[in-house]
Amino acid sequence: MRDVRTLKWVIWALAAFFYFYEYLLRVSPSVMVPELMENFHANAAEIGILSAFYFYAYAPMQLPVGMLMDRFGARKLLTLASLICGAGTIFFGISQEISLAYLGRFLIGLGSSFAFVAMVFVCSHWFKPAKRAFLVGLANSIGMLGAVFGQGPLSLMVKVFHWRQALHILGIMGFALAILIFLLVRKSQKVTKESQENQTSKFFEGFKVVTKNSRSWINAIIALLFYMTTTALGGLWGVPFLQSAYHVSKHTASFAMSMLFIGWMIGGPLVGVISDKFGRRKPFLGLGILLTFLALLPVLYLTAMPIGLVYTLIFLVGFFSSAQLLNFTFATELVDEKFKGLSIAFTNLVVAVGSSAIQPLVGFFLDMGTKNTVKNIPYQYSGYDYKIALSILPAMLFLAVILTLFLREKKKTSSQDVSLPID
Repeated sequence: MRDVRTLKWVIWALAAFFYFYEYLLRVSPSVMVPELMENFHANAAEIGILSAFYFYAYAPMQLPVGMLMDRFGARKLLTLASLICGAGTIFFGISQEISLAYLGRFLIGLGSSFAFVAMVFVCSHWFKPAKRAFLVGLANSIGMLGAVFGQGPLSLMVKVFHWRQALHILGIMGFALAILIFLLVRKSQKVTKESQENQTSKFFEGFKVVTKNSRSWINAIIALLFYMTTTALGGLWGVPFLQSAYHVSKHTASFAMSMLFIGWMIGGPLVGVISDKFGRRKPFLGLGILLTFLALLPVLYLTAMPIGLVYTLIFLVGFFSSAQLLNFTFATELVDEKFKGLSIAFTNLVVAVGSSAIQPLVGFFLDMGTKNTVKNIPYQYSGYDYKIALSILPAMLFLAVILTLFLREKKKTSSQDVSLPID
């Protein structure tokens, strides 16, 4: 019995670490923007597309990944996913043409698409219901910690080793993780076999129910608009923006942007606890969006502030942005119990599709501001260029606040009703 208890925690730790690894890879281009532009002779829009290729694979996989996990289990799929992430990262690092780098990022997104679902799968098949919500929340914070490491610490790694060598090291990490997963992860006895026909039938039935629900669409679009600030700033453009607008080093800017994800780590559990205590989602979701909007405005436009205050405001942007997790709770409460997993997957799909568009869109707006580009230096953008390009983010937050007015929720949500993507 003790061996089984130890084994399940080892399996959970490996699934959580893969989630950490996936998030690190997701945000890694943000500390390499100048190097990528120089090596690939690329403008801002092309770098935005390069980063977004991750989501071109990640987004469409969100719906089928649950069925694949049920059919093949965590061991096989997490092993394969880690290998794909490692191979994609190394391929990205050795690419001499941006078209090949696109393929590397696509592979990273393909492998990463299994991370969150696999982590929840492990929690739901190896642990009692009373522990699942806590373990999912803890693993989510570990994932955000990966994003933190993908900012400041990775920036130092790039400085010491060069960006290509840094990617090679991250790729080798993926291979090592795949070996550990293959050797240590085992199949839970709770897994039940179901025919492929039944799984497919349930999938299409649930997909029809979710997509016909107008409130599911409103909730998913709000989640998309809310998360774009994190994707645009934390995923790619935040570090070069801070360098240009605040005239700080890349390392200072990278550690400042780490505060965004630290805010998410701390805010996520607190927002969930407060929302559960009051049994309400909509007021805290709307307040979170509004406060994110108010914290973001001075960061974008009052660029004479001391960097210490910028650190604080970026932390608050992340802290308040963590209220976006309530959109996924909303997703489970808008449909029948048996479709809650697919409802979450649908919401995550919409968010991922939006994430694939926002990074190139900001890059496109940067390239439009050529008259304000620093003279005689290719693909260097002024603080003014970034302010104009990133102005789309507060506009999206404002629209999200308006859309929350059209959300309806239950009068009282039981704190005992724990909703998980896969159960």
